[in-house]
Amino acid sequence: MRQYLRYFRIPFIIAGVMTLVSLVMYFTAKSSINTERNNTSWDNSVCVLDTAGKMTESERQQLNDYIMEIEERCQADIVFITMDNADYGYLDKVRQYADRFAEDNSLGFDYPGGSSIVFVDNWSRGGDGRIHSWISTTGTIRQRLTDEEATRILNILDDIASDYSDPYNEYYRIATALGRKGSSLQMPFSMALVLVIALIVSVIYVVVNWKSKLGDVTVEAGTYVDGGNGKFKVATDMFTHKTVSKRRIERSSGGSGGGGGGSHGGGGHSR
Repeated sequence: MRQYLRYFRIPFIIAGVMTLVSLVMYFTAKSSINTERNNTSWDNSVCVLDTAGKMTESERQQLNDYIMEIEERCQADIVFITMDNADYGYLDKVRQYADRFAEDNSLGFDYPGGSSIVFVDNWSRGGDGRIHSWISTTGTIRQRLTDEEATRILNILDDIASDYSDPYNEYYRIATALGRKGSSLQMPFSMALVLVIALIVSVIYVVVNWKSKLGDVTVEAGTYVDGGNGKFKVATDMFTHKTVSKRRIERSSGGSGGGGGGSHGGGGHSR
């Protein structure tokens, strides 16, 4: 039994090493981050513009304070905007508004026009009878918060019961998701990935060692003896050459990012 227990040491060793490396990389990155904001063109304490009047004053203040904490974590200016304007009754119009808001107000945690997130929720059922929302991302935040992730985050809005519901809880969840996905401090390896890799390596280790054990008994005395005469099998390989053909596969250039000459990214949602 003891000889088999040594195989199970491998996942623990690998998990420990990867966890240690992850922690070292995490704290190294944390120490190198510049938490000082270098943009005076926009007051980043203004995080919620509830022009549609969908939340109470206390809810707006609580959400605003919470987003300010997330700004530090993401190193990005973040603004949540509600509106009820039929002129922006299509998703593309809401996207343009969000992108232009970031540009016109010089948002950016690192510099004007730098890292920012603008979430716009237009409650007006405009041209197609649907409510449209958009998350616009600018700057280095796009490296952490991808367009696909921004789109998935907005699925939270489907939990709003009706046009007359208070969306505070859903907005709070969106802010939480943005803080998690856009955080500038993330572990290089998740614990799930560490365990999966450790398990795979352990299985390979066990299989390789098991085969080596089987190899010890495949040749016995008399294997190559037939009636006192030596018997040897000759194997030949009729394939002595090989040809390898290569073909380039073009990558898709699709994406859900917005305008601004490619300077903006983000994702949208309609409900």
